[in-house]
Amino acid sequence: MMAGDLEATSPSFPGGGGDDGSVRQRIVRVAIAAVAIALLLFAVPLAVIIRTALFDDERRELEGAALQAAVRIDPDFAHDDPVELPPNERQVGVYDVGSRLRFGHGPKTGDAVVQRAAHGSVADGQIGGELVVAVPVTSQEKVVGVVRAAQPVQVIWNRVLLAWLALAALAGAAFGVAVLVARRQARHLSAPLEALAETSVRIAAGDLTV
Repeated sequence: MMAGDLEATSPSFPGGGGDDGSVRQRIVRVAIAAVAIALLLFAVPLAVIIRTALFDDERRELEGAALQAAVRIDPDFAHDDPVELPPNERQVGVYDVGSRLRFGHGPKTGDAVVQRAAHGSVADGQIGGELVVAVPVTSQEKVVGVVRAAQPVQVIWNRVLLAWLALAALAGAAFGVAVLVARRQARHLSAPLEALAETSVRIAAGDLTV
């Protein structure tokens, strides 16, 4: 086999021919793709968990605010006795059994959540852009009123978005570090192949002293 035949049949390796660095680039691409897939598989479920957790936390806070108000209500509040509601950043209102607002803040007529709570159990839901929790007020095992606590859903979504931004920043930082590590490792892994490519080119050129 002549030197020309060796040159024609020798494989193209990084460092020789027109495919300089192709192996290194492929290693980097594979590593980056693997990291990106891992980050997506981790970040997407975590984002869903964050969203669910923040809405659940707010629901518990609303229920707590409603309960704090409920324990201060005298069973005779329906007879226009004044009710002093505890200070709270959320909208809290007191309704009678006819779903009419008597004290505090909220729609003048109780919504579906208030009406469900009037049957004797804690109720919650999203109505009119608000997350609402209603707690029945009982006296002698009889419902005498309902306390409604609400928070705009947009306020909760703002918290979710901030948490998602923090998650995205962490994921971006992790991806950047992974790219740097992948490039460094690619150089180490491709070095023997590049040396082999150089040797192959020299042999193909007729240099048999290597």
